[in-house]
Amino acid sequence: MSDKIKSGKEVIDDFFAEILNIPDLHEETVQKLITLYATGKLTETNLQNALDKIIEEELNLMEKEDEN
Repeated sequence: MSDKIKSGKEVIDDFFAEILNIPDLHEETVQKLITLYATGKLTETNLQNALDKIIEEELNLMEKEDEN
């Protein structure tokens, strides 16, 4: 067995490099995850704040559509 065992960081780096190729994911959420990870700011608090903002934006968009 000559396959190199990847470190945890390598596995996570690979995941974030390929996450856009996973079908049926919410693109804005994925982009935010990638950005937070790439900038070293992927923390529970930052992730929760980002998700809250995305949800709020989506709800506002739905409300505007309902008004029309």
